[in-house]
Amino acid sequence: MNTHALVKAISANQEAVVYALDATDLVQESMERLGSFPPATKHVGQAMMASVLLQALSDSETNETLSLQWMCEGPFGHCFAEARNYGEVRGTIAEPQAPIADYETGLGEGLLQVRRSRGPVATTSVVKAGGNVSLDVVEYLEQSEQKNCGVGLSVQIGWDPEQKDKFKVTQAWGYLVHILPQPTEQKMNEALLRWDRQMEALGAVSQWGLRPEHTTLDMIRLLTSEAEPKLVMNQRVIFSCNCSEERAARALALLETQEEKEGVHLDLPETEIRCEFCGRTYHVKAGKTEEYKKGSAK
Repeated sequence: MNTHALVKAISANQEAVVYALDATDLVQESMERLGSFPPATKHVGQAMMASVLLQALSDSETNETLSLQWMCEGPFGHCFAEARNYGEVRGTIAEPQAPIADYETGLGEGLLQVRRSRGPVATTSVVKAGGNVSLDVVEYLEQSEQKNCGVGLSVQIGWDPEQKDKFKVTQAWGYLVHILPQPTEQKMNEALLRWDRQMEALGAVSQWGLRPEHTTLDMIRLLTSEAEPKLVMNQRVIFSCNCSEERAARALALLETQEEKEGVHLDLPETEIRCEFCGRTYHVKAGKTEEYKKGSAK
């Protein structure tokens, strides 16, 4: 069963580009690394899927890093996801074990920041967020990219059948439908109405009857109503964190510099730093940060 897959297709009538994503294993790994409870896992999982879909939507031949950050006032705190290197993803959330007992509580109102980086060039957009990942992404696409899209994201979690005291991500599915510009305004309105009705009729993606061996293909078939859709991309999607001991030391150097400005000085023989994305720990010895402080002071 391949649950690390992103598939792209073009509808037969050339009206839309459709993306389907099965990220079940990806979200499972993130949940284990973060130690997150199911409600928080739902949000960070949807955020990671959204970052993958938006990165794919750009169709850039240049490798792009795309990050999404929800700066919201809800019980989960800020939520962050990043996609890079054509399908390498990571995500985190400020309160992975927030004491929430339902799946309906959102991230809360605030702002969604979307940052795209291609080499030395970066662009940042900020839109208001309501705390629902799917709706906030659609809002961003309409306001900042002027693209007509439909987005569906679902993370389902249940008890692990093999370990009864642990949770397991049973499905993490997502899709994005981009309605392409049409020759006339009338044709555009007709296409928007037709695809809107199609997505509404299908309902929540979590309820679709998808075959385990053909999850993404079945999603494409349902969205396009085509038995043999035209697939133009099949991309792997994996959890990947680019943290390192050097990055940890640089981060500590910045923190120590700020503390010194504030008159705080802690003479510790070693500092343990834990990556908030993958959970890996680094032990930075005293003095290791001095070279980075000298470099930033030049």
